[in-house]
Amino acid sequence: PDTYLTCARIRPKPPTLIRALISAHGVIGYLNLEQRSQLTPTKVQLNITRVTEPVLGGFRVHALPALPPLDNAPHLDRCKEIGGVYNPTSKGIAADAPIPGEQSQDNYAVGDISGKLGYAAAREWDVFLPLMGKHSVVLRTFVIYRNGESGIEEPWICSTLTRYIWSEPEYKMPMLTAQAVYRYPLVGRVLFFQPDPYGETTVLVEGLIHADGNSQNTTADHRWSITLNPPGKDFYNWTARCVSAGPVYNPYKVNVNETKEAVVGDLTERLGVLSISGGKRLIRESRALFTDDNIPITGHDSIFGKSLVIFDDRGPEARGERLACSIINGVFRRKAVAKDWFGNGLPASVSGKVEFFQQTEYGVTDIEMNLEGLKNVEHFQIHRTPVLEILEFPCEESTLYEVYNPYQEAPFHSGGTPDQMLVGDLSGKFVTLEGHTSFQQVGLNDTNLMLFGQTAVIGRSLVLHSKSPQRRWACSTIERGYAPTEARELRAIASFHHPLGYAGGYIRMTQLIHSDGSASDTTIEVNLKHPGRHDRNKTLNHNWAIYVNPVGVDATVQVLHTRCTAAGYIWNPYYTQLADPLNQDLYRSECGPDLPLRCYVGDLSARLGTVDLGNGRKVFTDANFPLEGKVSAMGRSIVIFNKDRGSEKFACANIEPDYDTVKYVNIRKPPKFVVSQFLEDVRKIMGVPEWLLTIDSRKTNVLYGGACIQLLIHFKGPQANKLEQDFSKLMTTGRLAQPSLYSPGYTPPAKRVTTSSYQLCPTRDASDVDKRKYRFSFRSSASFSRPSSLLMIVPVLCTVFIMCL
Repeated sequence: PDTYLTCARIRPKPPTLIRALISAHGVIGYLNLEQRSQLTPTKVQLNITRVTEPVLGGFRVHALPALPPLDNAPHLDRCKEIGGVYNPTSKGIAADAPIPGEQSQDNYAVGDISGKLGYAAAREWDVFLPLMGKHSVVLRTFVIYRNGESGIEEPWICSTLTRYIWSEPEYKMPMLTAQAVYRYPLVGRVLFFQPDPYGETTVLVEGLIHADGNSQNTTADHRWSITLNPPGKDFYNWTARCVSAGPVYNPYKVNVNETKEAVVGDLTERLGVLSISGGKRLIRESRALFTDDNIPITGHDSIFGKSLVIFDDRGPEARGERLACSIINGVFRRKAVAKDWFGNGLPASVSGKVEFFQQTEYGVTDIEMNLEGLKNVEHFQIHRTPVLEILEFPCEESTLYEVYNPYQEAPFHSGGTPDQMLVGDLSGKFVTLEGHTSFQQVGLNDTNLMLFGQTAVIGRSLVLHSKSPQRRWACSTIERGYAPTEARELRAIASFHHPLGYAGGYIRMTQLIHSDGSASDTTIEVNLKHPGRHDRNKTLNHNWAIYVNPVGVDATVQVLHTRCTAAGYIWNPYYTQLADPLNQDLYRSECGPDLPLRCYVGDLSARLGTVDLGNGRKVFTDANFPLEGKVSAMGRSIVIFNKDRGSEKFACANIEPDYDTVKYVNIRKPPKFVVSQFLEDVRKIMGVPEWLLTIDSRKTNVLYGGACIQLLIHFKGPQANKLEQDFSKLMTTGRLAQPSLYSPGYTPPAKRVTTSSYQLCPTRDASDVDKRKYRFSFRSSASFSRPSSLLMIVPVLCTVFIMCL
């Protein structure tokens, strides 16, 4: 009888389309690579539409994608650590290569496109430029050369080779992305990219570096495997390390003695071994990129939730052969949106949104615009800080500052390519809004605007500038875009409001937690000053750090060396440099913005830079600041050190959940009622700082012919519910015996203001309100008398829990 040995479904496999967008140094164009199957040559199309250099050099593919940009770097470097020309066949390159276009294509390196096709690209087909298989050029870097000062060609313009949809060549192919992040005893990240469940997976080893202080030399020949289980706490054990990760992942039950390379988890057999660098200066020795057709990121046999284990066959016997392990979780496409518009002094008619999309930090950012109600608007630009809803003029330079630019060098000129302009100058890069009352645009590609990493624009603001008069017309905070079924946003705050403390203000943090438990970067807004309402002193370059314990009354101690002692020591949950903790020279040389995982999690200033007091707001983005999980900063403390990078603890506050309770309230409005004075009086009675009790200036309405005013009040911070309850009590009874916030070690003065003359608006119509004649006092004192009876309306309460416990 007939017997079936095995079977498989036949699926269509569309052609592969790879594109590199060219938009740098005044040069605009693209490179298209198209291959129908592994048996056909690759069609090469290079289209340069604008060029500033009289003569371009060669064009080649390099082995690796460039490292993501860094905040406060001298300039944007898109060619950083891209490796050499991609040359898996070990052919001659540069001076050792044949004359371009003179010999058959098998005599040139795979990445030497200009050598195989000629500098004038006289040929169209490349037989040795695979887009499929183990030598695929997907996610590698396309480089345009130019002649340097020495007359030798040097890399000039770099762009990552990205997958596009073959049937719709204007659209990027959606990618499934996973990652394994290592924190002990080595640091680094391994990324997996797959276009669909049956497509090839690109594996990028961003760089692996020894971080326990035990080895400063590069080690090679490390096996690596995907294993069945997520790692447990034994990832840092001295004995039997990473045993909890389980055996090598083998979902198809392959006989490992016969076809070991077919085991899904056995990456060594199919891809080779890894190296681990001895320090960040040697990171290029551990960077690598592979392509494999047997690593499913999604589907029934997905690697999500498994472990990626790195082996060391030369380690101590007690530890075992496993050196490090990390769980494989998701990296999701980032979306940011500006849609909550504020008028600058006057109501703005603008509606709609501007959306930003970025697949990973190795891709360009796509921008989509849909705006209505524009009036005499010309420019739209991203500015440094988010919008404060309480301000009557929230878009001014005094609060949002100048156009965002994370690099030290000023732009060359306007009207060029994105790298020649400020990062936030969107209208300069693309198009102005002049003459438009509505504007719709899709397909804008920005090569230097990021939603990932230290230079991300999430948490900053988008400002619309009018032409005549030239002023800031409207603005909106750029927020994360996500569906509630996909993720949730955590918010935390370190509030420096203790009456006897040595700093005032807050540090706010937000982070997105996805459904699989993976987390986004943390956006941090710092707004600190010296205590006192009228204190305008400025001190610069304060180091700051997360410490292991919360603080209490010790935050108010006058003696510097005993202040904030309850905070303990700097937070280092991953035991970074555990083998040599006292070697600060080694730590300072390795920890930095270019290698944040090598820093203690609590060492914020080492990877983000210092903060200032009294010098305005700053926004940071940190990939190593967890707000939830087994390792979380919640409940710990942030310590601000003395100025000029001093080592003494200057001020401290606890990291707590930041809720936002929203409440509409109708208040009686006598002739001289001022909203700012009302808020100041209420805050003084409740003992609440201005950043925990605010209003939305757009929602203020006058009711009943001017007899009442409606306010939308935000109660924020860890005690948001209590603040709302105390506010309701104060408005209802006119009295609040105790401050709403407890401050350890502080006793309120006996003559503290405890009563208020402000009254809620009655439920009657306007004519009844006008007939009621009450005497009002606006002094914040306890010496006035309240009416014996009040008619009042219970305000509508809407509580928004943005922060989850």
